[in-house]
Amino acid sequence: MSRSIITTGALLFAIAASGCSFHARDAESYRKVTREVLETRNGDIKACYDKQLEKDPKASGTVTVAFLVEKDTGVIKNLDAKSKQSTAPAELQECILKSLEGLKIDPPDARDGKAAFTWDMQAGKS
Repeated sequence: MSRSIITTGALLFAIAASGCSFHARDAESYRKVTREVLETRNGDIKACYDKQLEKDPKASGTVTVAFLVEKDTGVIKNLDAKSKQSTAPAELQECILKSLEGLKIDPPDARDGKAAFTWDMQAGKS
């Protein structure tokens, strides 16, 4: 059985005044760098999905995760699987959350970034 993981994401950020000399990205640049950092965990996310497929070969659905990219540090924190917006099994949602822990953007930004990112997991035929 083949599987596909399709990622989509939206990133919004709150503009906050800051006197620090950190990088200040526009919305598109912020979205791009955040996506790139999240994609470094694609192997872990694939492993989460593979584990779920072992239990249920037809497992599929979406996992939407909201988080904050902390200004000045770039640390991704307050990870929250939005269960009302996610259709994948709760166990898969939790696994993906754990796989995202410890991420950060570099260089950090002068503003907090509020983000929501969605992974679409679909089992297919070989």
